[in-house]
Amino acid sequence: MRLSRRHVQIGIGLVLLGLGGILVMSPLAVAEVLGRPHDTSSRMINLRASWGGPVLGLAGFVAWLPALRPWLRSVVGLVTWAMAGVGVARAVGFALDGSPDARQYVWIIGEVVIVVLGAWALRVIARRSGHAAIP
Repeated sequence: MRLSRRHVQIGIGLVLLGLGGILVMSPLAVAEVLGRPHDTSSRMINLRASWGGPVLGLAGFVAWLPALRPWLRSVVGLVTWAMAGVGVARAVGFALDGSPDARQYVWIIGEVVIVVLGAWALRVIARRSGHAAIP
């Protein structure tokens, strides 16, 4: 049986999703390996968002990416998926760690705005180029 490029992409995305999930759910292990402080809920949330979130976003990007060209779609997609991953990880931190400070709310609002704008931009790019926004 021969795997298509799309199946390989989805497989890599799933592996990255698992790794990102481990990083999001293990902020104490991340803190220990990196020597980062973890004494407040906001620091725990940041550990989840900063280290697990981008890996989650990369997982989504790899699984979603229809092709590298047009380049603009790839760049916008990477930024959008990265911010989505960081936002999901931060939301998990809100739920599990509680007591986020005001800065955490600013970050998550910014991440949501970037994801919404990125999704809108991907739709515009898809319409103009004739490529599908979602494969």
